[in-house]
Amino acid sequence: MGATGAGKSSFINSLLRCLGQDKRVKVGEELVSCTSQLESIIIEEQTNHWKRIKGHRIVIVDTPGFDDTYVGDFVILQRIARWLEESYRKRMVLGGVIYLHDISQDRFSGTARRNLEMFNHLCGDSALDKVVLVTSKWGRAFGRNLERREGELKNNHWKTMLDGKARVERLVAGEEDASAWRVVRSILDRVETRAIEQSKSEALQIQKELVNRRKFLPQTHAARELRTQLQQMLEAQTQMLALEADAVGGNAEAQAQLQEQEAKVKKMALQIENLKVSMPKRLARWLKLVMGA
Repeated sequence: MGATGAGKSSFINSLLRCLGQDKRVKVGEELVSCTSQLESIIIEEQTNHWKRIKGHRIVIVDTPGFDDTYVGDFVILQRIARWLEESYRKRMVLGGVIYLHDISQDRFSGTARRNLEMFNHLCGDSALDKVVLVTSKWGRAFGRNLERREGELKNNHWKTMLDGKARVERLVAGEEDASAWRVVRSILDRVETRAIEQSKSEALQIQKELVNRRKFLPQTHAARELRTQLQQMLEAQTQMLALEADAVGGNAEAQAQLQEQEAKVKKMALQIENLKVSMPKRLARWLKLVMGA
């Protein structure tokens, strides 16, 4: 997981190259996202080094960021939640969650913060020991002190997660393939130290909410966080539109840009509406639980 452009697809390709696999996932070369759907990559015959997990396959899932160019955040959340729910119902072992962050970014942007907050609410505090925070694009230092930037992430933005036993790794410049395998291998080592049945029972917060507690997606912590974020953005955008409308006058180009912004605001409002659970749905779920009891 991670923001658009953090190098999620590149990480997977580095891993596949290191393991001698022919398959590759598409990597975006522009400032737009190229991963809108979740893509599962299955890797066979790479766990024979371990005793308890010997013979198990590895499944790596490439996910879009919550700032996708073409798809709204609510749809992204739906897709990620659906995959996590189905995998949990099938009792698949979720060995770890890798979060990619572009270390070459000059500042910790609002987009990076939003993605990190959503990631936190998906995982929950009890699953932080499954999390590996991976810094990418060290080859873009160009004389800048990226080690200091990594220190700022550890001491500020990631501190709570690290206190919860999350770990930090690097995709070393020029050694990306080996670094990617080292990250995955560290996750497999962790699964090996625990019984398989114990690992199956460990889950992310959103998996427990959807399956164990039978919540609707809009009732989960992740969805409520997304709704709050979108509501704040909607209020700011609405105020800005009101100011721009007064300044447009008879400028045709400005009017066209204003209409485009208005369409985005309407789309955001629709996402917020989708993140609410209707009363009939609540009642139907309650009756189902009562009848089941």
